[in-house]
Amino acid sequence: MQLNQIEAVVAIAEAGSFRKAAEVLGRTQPTLTKSIKALEASVNLVIFDRTPRGVQLTEGGEKLYKRACTIMADIRAMEDEVAQMAGLDGGRVRIGVSPVAGTVIVPRALSQFRKRWPRVEIELINVLYPESINQLREAALEIVLGPVPELDAYGSVIVEPLFDIDMVVVAHKENAARHATKLSELADAHWIVHGSREGPSSLFAGRTAQTGWQMPKAVTNCHSLPTVIALLRETDAFCVLSKQLFNTIAESHGVVTVPIADPLPRFPLSMVTQKTRPLTPAAAELAQHIRRRANTLVQEGYSGDAQRE
Repeated sequence: MQLNQIEAVVAIAEAGSFRKAAEVLGRTQPTLTKSIKALEASVNLVIFDRTPRGVQLTEGGEKLYKRACTIMADIRAMEDEVAQMAGLDGGRVRIGVSPVAGTVIVPRALSQFRKRWPRVEIELINVLYPESINQLREAALEIVLGPVPELDAYGSVIVEPLFDIDMVVVAHKENAARHATKLSELADAHWIVHGSREGPSSLFAGRTAQTGWQMPKAVTNCHSLPTVIALLRETDAFCVLSKQLFNTIAESHGVVTVPIADPLPRFPLSMVTQKTRPLTPAAAELAQHIRRRANTLVQEGYSGDAQRE
């Protein structure tokens, strides 16, 4: 298996056709076709299914593609690292951010980072746990910023807690049930889960279950914060958000907290990196600015811990 074949697998899968991939790679289509046929013969695996609409990965090809993406990401990171160690300003850093992290941490950290690395390409991707950790492990991200559970089972990552975030139940100001004081009063309500079923909002449900309350099964899973806000307004729904995120959207969107007296869980907002994949010099410096910004927020009383002291 040769590097140019691995590169070709990634390009074809992402382009959806041999012709487009050949244009991206600067090769001829016959050359690319021959290379893939040779690879398929060497591994005894059909990688692509040819269809009238283009090509699609086979089941085995999908697994090979994920491995190929990791290899290509490591090669690009190595190239970036060598160039940055030589004093060159360039490369790319990809960060998965939660809404809170993207609002209160990244802008100030990135402003400081740009003073030293003005030409490094930064890609900020809105993604929540568990998909964020999956992308980190597959080398699609270098850094993850957001609320994550204790990841003792994920030995391949380093979880660095930055500060704790409080969770609140929210609704639109015109929701007739917005004055509820107990979760049990909302047992028949329409609930929105921000993110996936396994994400931070669902972790809330798991922890409150320990107190005897179960979030209703009829929920709407929504990965878009603007859509969550719209749904709160139009459907009389309830949602669990971090208090910090609520504070950034409440005034302009008519969202209010529901005065639930039941104890609600808290989660650490963490920075997560790959244990076996060191950060490039630029990414490492950005991570340091992220830590400094988080420390400043704690000192200013932003985190739940600081507010209780």
